[in-house]
Amino acid sequence: MKIYIKSLILITLILNSIELKSQDIQFSQFYNVPLYMNPGFAGSLHRTRVSFHQRLQWPKLDAKYTTSVLSADTYFSKYKSGVGLMVLQDNQGGGQISSTEVHFMYSYEVNINRKWTFKPGIEAAYVSRFLNYAELRFPHQFNNTQGLVSGTDPQDLLNRAKAYADLSAGGILYTKEFWLGFAGHHVNTPNQSFDGGANVSTLPAQYSIVSGYKYVLFQRVSMQHDKEEISVTPTFQYKWQGKSDQLDLGLYGAVNEFLVGFWYRGIPIKRYEQRIQNNESIIGFVGWKGETLRIGYSYDLTVSRLARAGTGGSHEFNLTYVFPKKHKKKIMKRLPCPSF
Repeated sequence: MKIYIKSLILITLILNSIELKSQDIQFSQFYNVPLYMNPGFAGSLHRTRVSFHQRLQWPKLDAKYTTSVLSADTYFSKYKSGVGLMVLQDNQGGGQISSTEVHFMYSYEVNINRKWTFKPGIEAAYVSRFLNYAELRFPHQFNNTQGLVSGTDPQDLLNRAKAYADLSAGGILYTKEFWLGFAGHHVNTPNQSFDGGANVSTLPAQYSIVSGYKYVLFQRVSMQHDKEEISVTPTFQYKWQGKSDQLDLGLYGAVNEFLVGFWYRGIPIKRYEQRIQNNESIIGFVGWKGETLRIGYSYDLTVSRLARAGTGGSHEFNLTYVFPKKHKKKIMKRLPCPSF
């Protein structure tokens, strides 16, 4: 019976993904995957940046969600333009469902005045999804006494694949201390159905708003030009897609190179059902930001009713390398986002 229940849970998760009732991948360190968050962030550092990011979600459940992101972006000051490339690999259920995505971004920097800057961006992606029916188990294969009693139907042994184009756009308005970004993903609402067009299952467009303000509490530059700074940065990110929405609200602190942050994910004033409060997780983050190397780790503590299943929370790791400047240039206004 225990095997039967676990199989039903896994099948439910898989079928939800097939029917596209699940939502986009969510990252707790959303500022450490800026190209995934908004194409307007391409080239936002005004230097060349390469980043590797990985999320391990609910490792103690059979679902086994693992997402890896490799990205690179740079800025061309002569053309006031940023370009970015991102490759994303996502696996669910130990490989039963996998997705590979290749994203290209372009952004352009518009100096509104000496204080305000606007960076619109566009994005085009190629997405390939794969579904392995041979590793799935269905309810008709089980009974209450013997467990698994029959094999997979030969028709179900066929591996399914689906590829499609995905379009997105966004923009960021910012000053030295404040930023506000808006993005729309899957604006072409692509069809993700594995049935070769027999059934249409579109991916709903996702929209997001992100904002924050950096408060500098202490700042000093020594005679050796070493900079000391202590700052706190409250941030939020609100996303909605189809009938689902999500809010990340938290605070980010920095003491010179050392970083720490805490976030809450959920909308407690909104209930999906009368007895189910919209609480998802509490997130803690620690990191270190050098001139060229940045490292970050975060952990999601599940606080929803799913915590009873012993999910093991979620882990995220980030490693970013920023190429040093080749020669001195004029000082350019940069986004005050904490991970930058």
